[in-house]
Amino acid sequence: MATDPLNITSDARNTLLVVTALIVAVTFQAALNPPGGVWQDDKYDPEQNCTVVPANLNNCTRVAQAGTSVLHLRSVVRYETFIFVNTLAFSATTSTILFLLLGSGTPFRTETIISIYCMNFAYAASVGAVQPQTPTTWAILLSALLSPYIFRFPSLIIERKKVAREQDVPQGPPVFQRGAC
Repeated sequence: MATDPLNITSDARNTLLVVTALIVAVTFQAALNPPGGVWQDDKYDPEQNCTVVPANLNNCTRVAQAGTSVLHLRSVVRYETFIFVNTLAFSATTSTILFLLLGSGTPFRTETIISIYCMNFAYAASVGAVQPQTPTTWAILLSALLSPYIFRFPSLIIERKKVAREQDVPQGPPVFQRGAC
């Protein structure tokens, strides 16, 4: 069993990669099909007696747009809580995958970084397609998406400085030789 500088065995690393890949798949799917599903048709205010005839829709108020989350109309707080928690889980697992795969000597390092970031952007675009377009929902989505990376960054800097200090520690006082000049 090979180990790395962070003392993670290859078996533990492989297990974590399998678990995080499953979590990424589940959270991505949950974002595309949120609880309660999405509206199949546009929903209009019933008090305005609207029909689906395009000429008559000018005076109608659309309550829900086809393809957007049903849960958001039913309970904004529950929807925003779901999006925050789901996005945080997705982002935390993608950052964990990135952390586990980007040790020194990892083949395809650049491609892995690009793939992870593209997956995050695809997630945001997918959620953006099914969520109502409000500043609050976008703020919740982006804060949850960026949080694991923002919180990981300082710990990576501290860890790298610690490793660098351990490697630069002199092994005793310098030895001077007479007549070396």
